[in-house]
Amino acid sequence: YHFDSVYTSYSTQCEVFETVRPLVHEVMQGFEATVFAYGQTGTGKTHTMEGEIVCEEKKGIIPRAVEAIFESLGEKGKYVSSAVSASYLEIYNEELSDLLTEARGRARSREIARDRARSRETGVYAHNLSEHEVCSAADVLGLIARAQERRRVGETRMNKHSSRSHCVFTLTVTTRETTSEGMTMESTGKLHLVDLAGSECAKTAAGSAAGGGSGAHAAHDARERERKNINQSLLTLGRDVFLFPSQARIPYRDSKLTRLLQESLGGRCKTVVIATLSPSQLAVEESASTL
Repeated sequence: YHFDSVYTSYSTQCEVFETVRPLVHEVMQGFEATVFAYGQTGTGKTHTMEGEIVCEEKKGIIPRAVEAIFESLGEKGKYVSSAVSASYLEIYNEELSDLLTEARGRARSREIARDRARSRETGVYAHNLSEHEVCSAADVLGLIARAQERRRVGETRMNKHSSRSHCVFTLTVTTRETTSEGMTMESTGKLHLVDLAGSECAKTAAGSAAGGGSGAHAAHDARERERKNINQSLLTLGRDVFLFPSQARIPYRDSKLTRLLQESLGGRCKTVVIATLSPSQLAVEESASTL
């Protein structure tokens, strides 16, 4: 296996964040950067990405990255002006939802569209996905707390509170600074922080419907559909990441996740994948697959 760093169960959230801190600098320079948490359900992806936003020690990558960005923007005399906006997209059973917009208690489904007038700039994006202007880290943490209440979770055999959807948190940072020649330079960077749904192999998938009546069968069918959609999109993501250096066709269109993040998986984008693993011997097969 090829990897850059290894963290144990004794590693702190701060230590993990230091691995991706250089990406914040890249974003401030106008680049796109993406961080994925990838692995089996119940191995700590959401803990790694979000953590407990009200606890300084247990904050995950998202709140720490937000704080680092605003610290950089607050450096005296560095920027003439700046603007930051945030969006939070959920992909559940290949359907898009905005976690920051209320609609009868649920986020509204969005469609993928192409902005033909600005295709070179934006490519594929989630049509009508709301972007919220934020002025401080506290503003962003408030949005994250709101999104956490709306994300789809469900109980499986592997995890009582398993995330059943992919969530893409995006920060767009626009800055203006004065060069040594007296010119004003504007740059726009994006940071995508992605908490993927947990993968599950069929033999450990959610609950059996045997002997449970029609209601149990319906619940089992819904869980099975979730599992298949999750595993299909994760498989596509793996192909896209590892086929990129070759000349083979890259199947971005095979899932909504990779289609939306197509511009963030290669080219000028910096990408970090954090693989989360279970220490259990029962999960060896899934752990090997993740690696």
